[in-house]
Formats: sequence, structure tokens, C-alpha cells
Amino acid sequence: MREATLREIFDKTTGHCHFCGDPIVFENRGWTEKPDGHWEVDHVIQRHKGGATTTENSLPACTRCNRLRWHRTGAGLREVLLLGVLAANEIKLGTKIGIELEELRERRLAQNLLRRVAMNRLPAG
Repeated sequence: MREATLREIFDKTTGHCHFCGDPIVFENRGWTEKPDGHWEVDHVIQRHKGGATTTENSLPACTRCNRLRWHRTGAGLREVLLLGVLAANEIKLGTKIGIELEELRERRLAQNLLRRVAMNRLPAG
């Protein structure tokens, strides 16, 4: 996308993620290992569902929120966020389910790391 188009999308939310409201930095676009302030263009109606790549169908989203949204609708993402709030509270309280959720999170993060390492070892095709 052209710089002017990206700026138009970025300015729609005055430099904030349209999901979580965290500040984003215009120059920090795309994924990084520490995505603080990084952002991507979120297509309100996803492209694979027929959404256009126009500014009218685009909003800025911090990289974390955009990656969490993935294929989810707005309602689906709100459900994930609600469940996340509930899970975080259980973890904070140290309940049995909170401990199990922490263990699940650690396993998932370890699996993600292994997958990324494996992907980086694959020859470019």
C-alpha cells in the first residue's frame, strides 16, 4: 500500500488500535518479536470473505490484536477477549482452573516456538 493510504488508515483512530485502544506508531508496521507499537491493516470484512482492500474497509490494529482476530468476526473476537478476561482472573486468583490454564498457556507457547523454529529451518521454496 502507498504511504498516503496507510496514513489515511492510521489516522482513522488517531494512532490507536481499533480493537484494544493501545497506541501504535505509524512507522512501526508489521510483525516483530516485540510488537509494542507495531500495527497492521485490519480488513473489517476479511479479504477471504470478499472484503475489499480499500481504505473504507480498513482500520489500524496493533499486531497482537490483528493476529488474534485472524478469521474471527467482531463478535467472535469479543468472545475470545471475554474468555481471556475470565481466564486471567482465574490465574490471578490461583484457582485450580487458573493453574490448569497457566499450564495450557505454557504448552501452547512452547508449541508455537517449536513451530517457528521448524519453519525457519525450511528451505525457501
